[in-house]
Amino acid sequence: MKNLDNFKIAALAFTFLLIGFQTNAAADGFYFGAGTYQSEAKVDSLDDSDATLGFLVGYHLIDSSVFMLSAELGSYDLGEYSIDGIDVDADAIALSASAGLPLGPFIELYGKIGIAEVSLDVNGDSSDGSESFYGAGIAFDILDTIDIYVEYLEFDTEVDSSLVGVGIKLDLF
Repeated sequence: MKNLDNFKIAALAFTFLLIGFQTNAAADGFYFGAGTYQSEAKVDSLDDSDATLGFLVGYHLIDSSVFMLSAELGSYDLGEYSIDGIDVDADAIALSASAGLPLGPFIELYGKIGIAEVSLDVNGDSSDGSESFYGAGIAFDILDTIDIYVEYLEFDTEVDSSLVGVGIKLDLF
């Protein structure tokens, strides 16, 4: 638990540094996105997958031809599973930093790291908590305001939860 508190403090300090640094770099502004994901959960004898949705809103702190940095707030359905008498339902609200490297004018590789408030229900026993998560993806830029993305996200929960998905991001201004 102490490691999670230290992580929250470090994430908050990092965010303030980024906001201060952002004034010297170009930023495009707000964007939103939605995607469909294949979620997978593993706990005890449960190893199942489910089709889910995810939504996000973000802000480009830095958007240059060499480096990209964004802050994102996302909502992810981690899936509903039922096998061998084990019923699992999980959702997450996540705050993350996303750093990207352009590989040319139309392709970007990126990584995410952040904190998620996870709501987990296993056989009727509910638990909520803050957990870390991370991910990586690739985005394809279309018309400079639309990105098609493919990403992998891993949530550090009691139930090993991961998402693989495809979606679209739209720049607002």
